[in-house]
Amino acid sequence: MNTARLAAGTALLALMLAACSGPQPQAAPTVSVAPASAQSARSAPNAAADGNENERGQVVQEIGEIAVLVTDGYDAPPTMTFKVTSIEPVKCDAPDAPKPNGIAIAVALEIVTSPTFSGPLVVNGQPGMISFRPHYWKGYASNGTQMNTVESSIEHGCLADRTKLLPDYFGKDRKLDGVVILDVTTPAGEVAFVPNGIGGWAWEYPGDDSETSIGPA
Repeated sequence: MNTARLAAGTALLALMLAACSGPQPQAAPTVSVAPASAQSARSAPNAAADGNENERGQVVQEIGEIAVLVTDGYDAPPTMTFKVTSIEPVKCDAPDAPKPNGIAIAVALEIVTSPTFSGPLVVNGQPGMISFRPHYWKGYASNGTQMNTVESSIEHGCLADRTKLLPDYFGKDRKLDGVVILDVTTPAGEVAFVPNGIGGWAWEYPGDDSETSIGPA
């Protein structure tokens, strides 16, 4: 047997298989919650002192009302401020956009983190991060029934202009203005942002049947 010819044939086959396989998808980031002994985010919304909490322990917020998160101790100044500026049904305009399981809504937010902010997540080994992705939101029908999830493939696949989306994860010293796309089951109800599993903030969303396009005109 001609070993040189066999080796060349094996190398050619390997190259053909590599060419057919195409580029490999990027690995998903490794995300974990900071250990209890570590400094972690704690809710300290500005409305808590007024007792403006619902039965789920979430602070009820109005559209445009500022909420705060304190990560340096409850007596320290806020290290993150944010507000929801609108919640509207959205028409997905991306080519081949997946269909929502229910109704797509866009939650628009303005967020500022301080240089000392330390969020509850560890992302790819980097502590002090936070996320506003749909995984950290809960949805409730107008009768109070919790939705199983508000997360679906429309999170990243809905908008043609993905620069309008908030970053998946971020940390200290950031100023952001963007949207998160949620997939809700009812045209009216509540959505709540719960970044570290308990408490959080809740907003009503309208039963407006119109759809807003937030892609390019």
